[in-house]
Amino acid sequence: MDCYHMTIFDRLSSISKQGLTPRNEKNSKLINDTKIKVFFSEGFEGAIALFVDFDIVYNNIKMKKEMLADKKLEEQVLKSKDLCDYLKDGVYLQFDGENIKNERNFENGCTSKTILPTELNVCVLKRKSNNTIYFSRFEVIKYMMAKTEPEKIKYYGALYNGSPDFDAATKRIQDKVKKYYTNHKKEIEKYKNDDYLLEYIPLTDFVNRYLNNL
Repeated sequence: MDCYHMTIFDRLSSISKQGLTPRNEKNSKLINDTKIKVFFSEGFEGAIALFVDFDIVYNNIKMKKEMLADKKLEEQVLKSKDLCDYLKDGVYLQFDGENIKNERNFENGCTSKTILPTELNVCVLKRKSNNTIYFSRFEVIKYMMAKTEPEKIKYYGALYNGSPDFDAATKRIQDKVKKYYTNHKKEIEKYKNDDYLLEYIPLTDFVNRYLNNL
């Protein structure tokens, strides 16, 4: 199972040395998650569901329908132009989750295990017509959406105190994703042709080849 973790460019250098270590940063705090873990999503489906939830929570905070416990973070949301401006650009990291116990679910997965730098790759899009490389996480997630129908997204995960009914959770997620797809149709359809390929570059190679040029 391919697992995905999104992060900003500024963290890539330290991750390339230390790996993904258990933390609780502003992405987790945005959805009021207090766990100290390595967070990830399983497959395109999990990455899409999580990104759509970020979008919903972000917009609810902007419209003051929802409040954060972390008031400094809430202020950052209110001052930002949009979700991309708030999150800042970065990449999706990929790793093999076969030997990792996911303690939660396919969307907001977590583990206490450190993911070593040698296990991490950066997701890049290659345009076949001219071999141009794109690695913005905001482009990669649109590619994932273009390749994944909402009906393919099914909730699954560990059973824990407060875990949702899987069928009801599946319907809620699919409805949210369908709405996002409708609102961002033009951005997603850009990647529905076969001119783009998703490839993985080892993290240390990416840092050496691309990071200094950003």
